Amino acid sequence: MHAPFLITPPTTDDAIDNGITQLSMLLEPGRAPGFAVFVNDFPAHGDGPPAHHHNSYDEAFYILAGEIEFCVDGTTARATAGSMAFIPRGATHAFRNTCAEPARMLVITTPEAVDLILRMPEGANDPEVLRALWAQHDSQIDGPPLGATA
Repeated sequence: MHAPFLITPPTTDDAIDNGITQLSMLLEPGRAPGFAVFVNDFPAHGDGPPAHHHNSYDEAFYILAGEIEFCVDGTTARATAGSMAFIPRGATHAFRNTCAEPARMLVITTPEAVDLILRMPEGANDPEVLRALWAQHDSQIDGPPLGATA
């Protein structure tokens, strides 16, 4: 048995603020086995998540507008609108918007990754709570956000 064919209609839902960016879900966790898709909006000069890696899942980022700076396993590169970045499981990565204009990207990942992203505010003021949350999702924080000092 395979998953059902899905067409997701345009969303009018309010964006979800996870304390770092605004997320608009396109394919919610549970609708298609192993997949979740959302649009991630970064404000001008917007910071991203701390440097981290996921042991159990990959992530793909398609830049819809603006420019996102990625650092993956120590290599830094900028992705502009129309570019795609693939982050394999196990790769330490961080990203941010370094430009004066907002940036937007389509993120294709797993339901587990979305759950982690949505729960990040739970540990916003407590690094130990945040590290434990990441560990629950078979992921690890490896350093500060891109551009921050340790």
